Amino acid sequence: MATETMTQLQLNATGTNKSTDAENLVNTFQSLNIKPLWTQMEKLNPPLPNPTCVPHIWRYEDIRPRLLKAGEVVNEKQAERRVLMLINPARDSPYTTDTLYAGLQLVMPNQVSKAHRHTAFAMRFIIEGQGGFTAVHGRRIKMQRGDVILTPTWNWHDHGKDGMGLAL
Repeated sequence: MATETMTQLQLNATGTNKSTDAENLVNTFQSLNIKPLWTQMEKLNPPLPNPTCVPHIWRYEDIRPRLLKAGEVVNEKQAERRVLMLINPARDSPYTTDTLYAGLQLVMPNQVSKAHRHTAFAMRFIIEGQGGFTAVHGRRIKMQRGDVILTPTWNWHDHGKDGMGLAL
């Protein structure tokens, strides 16, 4: 930890080198699980992008049959939402990018998922199907192929599908 702080601590306002005192202070932080922001600024705001993900393509023609099979073999008790997550090859689950999670969800006929909420905004792009809906705080919003629906953070919502056919 001390070498990390040397480059950021440097000199105080009077020009006197106080790095040893500062290093001693910083060394007391670890047991409290705290860290000085001045040693982390470049990580938080790098001068250039530093992505950890790699370019990748997920082909719908490869994923769709597997998602449909999941609809056959995985029931609602096993998975209240049948979603195949798109995982970047350079990251662990659940990351699609450094800042986004994405997945393809299958909603079966006459199925309604349990109402839930999450800290992230949710964006849904309807790929196929008619009769799908989301209900935000009980207000039902119809979804159809080509629609993009945003659900704000921490809003209770569910997803469902009226009638025959499925929705993706």
